[in-house]
Order: sequence, then C-alpha cells, then structure tokens
Amino acid sequence: MPTTTHTELGPHEAIASAARPQHLRVKPLQGLGSLFRHQFRHTVLYPGLIGFSVGLPLVMYFMFGASQSYSTQWIGHANVACAVMFGMGAYGAFLGAASMGAQVGVERGQGWSRQLALTPVSVHTNFVLKILLALCGALLSLLALMAAGAMTGAHAQGHIWVVVPLLILAGCVCAGTMGIMAGYLVRSDAAYSIIGGVSVIFGFLAGAFLPLDLMPHFFRVIAPYTPLHGIYSLSQWPMGSGEFNWLWLVNIAAWTAVCSVVAIWRMRRDTARG
Repeated sequence: MPTTTHTELGPHEAIASAARPQHLRVKPLQGLGSLFRHQFRHTVLYPGLIGFSVGLPLVMYFMFGASQSYSTQWIGHANVACAVMFGMGAYGAFLGAASMGAQVGVERGQGWSRQLALTPVSVHTNFVLKILLALCGALLSLLALMAAGAMTGAHAQGHIWVVVPLLILAGCVCAGTMGIMAGYLVRSDAAYSIIGGVSVIFGFLAGAFLPLDLMPHFFRVIAPYTPLHGIYSLSQWPMGSGEFNWLWLVNIAAWTAVCSVVAIWRMRRDTARG
C-alpha cells in the first residue's frame, strides 16, 4: 500500500514554495510583504546584530557626550550632549544599516539565492527588501541613542528631534547599499567583519570620534570623499554646526549609486547562477 512521506521545509524553502508563480504575469514588487515580515524577525530583531549596532554607539555616547562637563553647553539649537548623541546616532545608524545589508552574505552561504531563483521575486524586489531591512536596522539604533540621550541631558529645540533623524535615515540608504554590495562580494559572515572594520575608519574620517582639525593633512583631504562624512555632516548641520554644503548630498548620492550598481549586478549573477 503506497505511503506518503512529508518533508518539513525550512524557512527559506517554505517561502520559496509559497512564492512560486501561479500566473505567468509577475506583479511589481511581488512577494515583498511576506519576505519583509519573515526577514524582519530573523535579521533586524536578531540579538547579535542589535548588540553590535546599538551597544557600541551607546557606549561611545556615554563616553564622549553624557559624562562630559561641557555636555550642557548650547551650540545653536541643541546642547553638546545632543550633538554627540546624533553624531553617534549617525554612526550607529550607518553601522546598523550596513550590517543588515551584509546579512545577504550569510544567506548566500545557506543557499538562499538558489531558493530565490525558484520564485517570481525579481532582483529589484530583493534589493528593495534589503534596503527596507537596512533602514529598519538604522532606525532601531537611532531610536536607542535618542532614548538614552533624552534620559541623560540631551536637549534641543523641537524640530531637531524630527529633522535630524530623517536626514540620517535618508543618508543610510547609502549604508544599506554598501552592506548589500559587501554581502554579495564576500560570501558568509566575513562581510560583517569588513563592515565593522571600515565603519570605524569611516567614523574617524567623518569626525564622529575626533575633530578632523586634529588629524594629519592627508586624512583631512580624503575625509570629505568617504561614505559616512556626508551623513555625519548632515546630522550636525541643523543644530548650528556650520553652513550647509551641497557636497554632502553629492557624497551620499555618489556612494549610493556606485554601491547600488555593483550590488544589483552581483545579485543578477548570483541569482542566475543559483
């Protein structure tokens, strides 16, 4: 008498099975909602990533902002503690977004690209998904810094608490694309190490940890062309830190464009090979 064997599907296989095309016509961004709900739980809420992208900026804020004697001094529309808070927030959001993007390196090692090739999910849909997850990671880190700052003496005029986070999140699209690119250029969790290392270097070159005026001439020259410089500068400008510079936006746009092109190109190759 014939018997039927039931095989339990893993999370990736289950999504692939559910997302297999039932019609020949594929809708734009098809499968985005279900993929987002699934991966949000397994990436953005993953304790290891939260500790890395939230814990480190918090420690630096308490070291350089909340615990300093000058933290209550005002520098325009906010006090020093608030400026440091948003500076570390920009760094933490960049790190969080890039780390979320780099998650694709682990997924590729688990065979996710091969499963994705069986679904109607397009490369562009997958790219949008990763950017949304990256922004969620950035927002989580930023909210943690803002909550800590609000409880430890960070003060600013009302509009600063809205404008600065929005500017940081918009800039973190760049960080997300960079993380995705790293995840597709380097397989497995090595992408995390790369992102963590370069983020610290970019933080120094942005002036987040040390004023650029104190750095050697060579580093002051290359600093404006590094990825975090534009985001960090935008985070400080609304509080009264100097005049607006359009090169900050050019910096963010250029890095976003380059990283997006490379990431999508690698996505296409990886999915086709899968």
